[in-house]
Amino acid sequence: MKLILYSGPAALAGAAGAYHPQLIPLIAILLFLFLLRSSDIKSMMVIIFISTLFFLHTENHLHSLQTSIPSHIDKLSLKIQTPFQGKKNKRAVGLHEHEKMILIVPEQHLYLIEKIPLRSICEWEGELIKPSEAENFNAFDYRQYLYYQDIHWTFKTTGFSNCKIVNTSFLQSLREIRYQGIKRIEQIFHSDIHGIAGALLFGDRSNMDDDQVRMYQRLGVIHLLAISGMHVGMITLFLWLVLLRTGLTRETIRLTLFFILPFYAVMAGAAPPVLRAVGMVLLGLGLQYIFVRLPLLHILNTVFIIHLFLFPSELVNAGFQLSYAVSFALAISAGKVLRSPHKLVSLLLVTSVAQAGALPIIMWHFYEFSLSSFVVNLVYVPLFTLIILPALIVIYLISFLSMDVASGISMIPYFIIKSTESLSAFISNQKFSILITGKPSIVTVCMLILIIFLMMSLFERHKYHYAGCCLLMITLFLASLPYLNKEGSVTFINVGQGDSILIQLAYNQGNYLIDTGGQVNFGQAEDRDSVGENIVLPYIKSMGISTIDLLILTHHDWDHIGGTEALLKEVNIKEVWTSAGSTEKEEMKDLLSVFQHYTVPVKEITTSFDWTVGNNDFRLIVPGDHAEGNNGSLILTAGIGGKNWLFTGDIEEETEMMLMEEWEDIDVLKVAHHGSKSSTTEAFLKIVKPETAVISAGKNNHYGHPHPDVVERLKIMRSTVYSTSYHGAIRYSFIGEKGTFELASPYNIKK
Repeated sequence: MKLILYSGPAALAGAAGAYHPQLIPLIAILLFLFLLRSSDIKSMMVIIFISTLFFLHTENHLHSLQTSIPSHIDKLSLKIQTPFQGKKNKRAVGLHEHEKMILIVPEQHLYLIEKIPLRSICEWEGELIKPSEAENFNAFDYRQYLYYQDIHWTFKTTGFSNCKIVNTSFLQSLREIRYQGIKRIEQIFHSDIHGIAGALLFGDRSNMDDDQVRMYQRLGVIHLLAISGMHVGMITLFLWLVLLRTGLTRETIRLTLFFILPFYAVMAGAAPPVLRAVGMVLLGLGLQYIFVRLPLLHILNTVFIIHLFLFPSELVNAGFQLSYAVSFALAISAGKVLRSPHKLVSLLLVTSVAQAGALPIIMWHFYEFSLSSFVVNLVYVPLFTLIILPALIVIYLISFLSMDVASGISMIPYFIIKSTESLSAFISNQKFSILITGKPSIVTVCMLILIIFLMMSLFERHKYHYAGCCLLMITLFLASLPYLNKEGSVTFINVGQGDSILIQLAYNQGNYLIDTGGQVNFGQAEDRDSVGENIVLPYIKSMGISTIDLLILTHHDWDHIGGTEALLKEVNIKEVWTSAGSTEKEEMKDLLSVFQHYTVPVKEITTSFDWTVGNNDFRLIVPGDHAEGNNGSLILTAGIGGKNWLFTGDIEEETEMMLMEEWEDIDVLKVAHHGSKSSTTEAFLKIVKPETAVISAGKNNHYGHPHPDVVERLKIMRSTVYSTSYHGAIRYSFIGEKGTFELASPYNIKK
């Protein structure tokens, strides 16, 4: 029995070593310590064998993820595997011979896909494109995400021909049935709950609004919208009771469930939580056939090993990690920790254990943790489990008898869901309900896991005082992380055609943000504040920042202020400085009302001044009284990390010449106005003599930034030139007076 328990961690260690070779020494040390503690050589040999097996198996799997399609192809025969989805550009998975790729239909060609039935093979014309990489630190990497699914290309289509419907596999037929089932939801339920109903019934969130998903994430209840053990358990119990009523024997019912549950797994999207839950039920039923009883933890361990062996790429899937982490935490605690005669206490314990098990993974992927989730789950778990989910299932089944009746009574869950979402929106908008932790290091994650495991062990032995101390340790540890960080940084965030620069001083001495971006790359559609919400805010959170001490808006142009509103919703901003006259501009008027709503003081800076924080010196320079527009941009000079910096906003030649006496030798120059020809003149460069020049410009922007003449001038000065359009985000990290530059896309490839 012990070998089953040891085999899960051994398999995990081996697979993790294949993904992160730097963990191999740590794994070896842990194995050595286990050997010293245990005299069971047989168990040790089995553990080493399993770890090695999973390491080699995962390595082999990763090496097999290769493309066989040459990049120059502009015409492909593709079989449509999934329905087209997306709000603007529609995407579907296509199959060329035996290789999957993402087929993209641009917005202007959406009329094409209306003519394409599922199960079609068409000749598609277009362009093969490599999936986009992460161009900011700690950002979601779409290329890597697809790579682990063995998808290496996107195909942007311009047309198609010669479509024909072909025979399909049984699995593909099930997927089509699922798709039709999801479409049926639109006929039954109110449009406002199509997304929720799709998520709960079929594990499909494609119809959920992004803000809606974000709200459930901030509440810490997003797991309720993922089909998992709760759903599988309800379906299994429902089928068991119904089949038992028909007079079938228990053996026949078990056999029936063996066929029905895999079918349900496909209908529910076959996500990792579904496969885990269905796998555990099937294994439990199978063991009953041979009259073998295994503890829950052993069953979970066995399913984990099988799952990881069959799908090694799932190890990097957040859903896989969360599902098994929470399940293991609950299984380990099931004996004594969760046993309570009081239902409310029991629910609170289950919620606490589940949240503790998920904490390290949530921090790693989302950089924040919902403090309100402990209380919210006490209400939402029974609400969704006992009321909303059963109601949706019953109404959906009734629709096959009478669509009118189903549509009528569907208003009951509609009103319940809309009422809870009003409360949810209020709670999720409270900044105090979220603890921003930042992206932890591997060492931090390991420490957290050990402390959490120790806490659960102490709870199990009824040593509540010591367990409480562990909980206090976790809280203090998370709260003190920013104050223990001896490393500071200056990051030029890649916001496309705009500026956003984050200065983070060591030991939490100050977090300064210069501008917030506002425009993405030319040719890409965007929402008004998408840059702030999708780029600037996630990076700030990943750095563990919940408060911006100072926001400097150099001037009123949208490409410098556009992301501000999104930041105000989720982080605290103590103070805003902006250039004289900016508050009178049309672009700033809406923003000023938002500042007022969040009680953030806004100051128009009219005179230059200096200040010092620790060993860091700053000077804010205000151009002359008559300077306005780009030339009125606030300018910041700073001595940070052993280098002299000049942040220029969008100033042009006029201001560069006007303030000649202000300039001195500069180590790092933020090139003005995205590398425009009207800035960064030869005379200016001869005075500042920058060692390093950083240009913030959008890829493929229609302004032609940076201008070739500007780049040439910098090269003549022998400056090292970095551009966000080529290198992605650019970060200077320092400890004391020494630091180094790092690039989010380090290979200087123009993409």
